Amino acid sequence: MPSDDIKAASVEDSESGMTPDSAATPEKPVDEFDPMGWTIPLICKDCGREFTKPYRHFQAGVVFHCPHCHGSFVPKMKMHRAVRDAFESFYAKRRRDRDEFKRVGGDEASFQRRQESELQEFHKSLLEIARAMRPAGKMVKPKGIGAMFT
Repeated sequence: MPSDDIKAASVEDSESGMTPDSAATPEKPVDEFDPMGWTIPLICKDCGREFTKPYRHFQAGVVFHCPHCHGSFVPKMKMHRAVRDAFESFYAKRRRDRDEFKRVGGDEASFQRRQESELQEFHKSLLEIARAMRPAGKMVKPKGIGAMFT
């Protein structure tokens, strides 16, 4: 009889569209000002490829691993401060602008376009920070035949 219960439960799950993987994935936050949904682009010091990590985990001394080459990435305090200041100043200004727009009113389409362009500029500045600052750790030189092409 227990196998019938398991089959019935799996049939109910498949009918409702719920899978174990979909039940475990967190939902995106509704509020754009919630730091739980912010991500930061990082550039691997070993392979030079870009990857992203959640902003809430980005602290000095935390070890991240590149998903491409599995190299380690450890932010320094200077890097952490620059990223923190960039996020906090951008989202504080964005919140002030949104509150001012709600208070005064105006053309919502132009406001949305301006907000979108500011967001694009912010992402470009994050990429510049990622390229300019190097994380702690020893740089890995290419070895083997791949070293000839670098």
